[in-house]
Amino acid sequence: MTIELRGIPFTLLPEKALYKQDERLLIIADVHLGKASHFRKEGISIPTQAQTADYLNLEKLFLKIQPDKVYFLGDLFHSTFNRDWHNFCDLIALFPHIQFTLVRGNHDLIDEALFRQICIAVTDTIEDDHFIYSHEPLTDVTNGKLNIVGHIHPGIVLSGAGRQSIKLPCFHISPSLMILPAFGVLTGLYSMPCNEQTTVYGILPGMVKKIM
Repeated sequence: MTIELRGIPFTLLPEKALYKQDERLLIIADVHLGKASHFRKEGISIPTQAQTADYLNLEKLFLKIQPDKVYFLGDLFHSTFNRDWHNFCDLIALFPHIQFTLVRGNHDLIDEALFRQICIAVTDTIEDDHFIYSHEPLTDVTNGKLNIVGHIHPGIVLSGAGRQSIKLPCFHISPSLMILPAFGVLTGLYSMPCNEQTTVYGILPGMVKKIM
């Protein structure tokens, strides 16, 4: 689904990512790689292959979109260095033509020097004429810019007849803030408040649909 943000076309992808066509820029939030390994280290039993889908989903998305640039909006990794780092390096090596940037999140504890070794830039925010990209929402967004973030793992609850309900990941947009869905498979959903100033796009299998 294509929408306009500040007069500029973006595509909302059912893969839970955002694409800015004019820059060939793919934007992804909250992958949380290494989370399964982190849980096992803490004594929580999670199968070794639990996070395999994240690497496959990233690879498929890069091949489908063929971006020139990728912004990871924080929490790319869930914890300190673990075996998942090598899996990530193998993935990145498949796409030497893509310029990767990590916008640091609260869970990104891996030494920045390791990212530089595989040609990934690391920063706290990225700002251009219309947008400010960060992991968490900023308290002060000036000049009418839109703050595009992750961190919150937004979800929307849809209710039907017979007290049936389903919670979907979503893109949540308010006048100065756009919150992206969490990309990773081992992430929960936070039910977002909605009002007349918010627009919500729910993510269904293979499609994105405007909910409100």
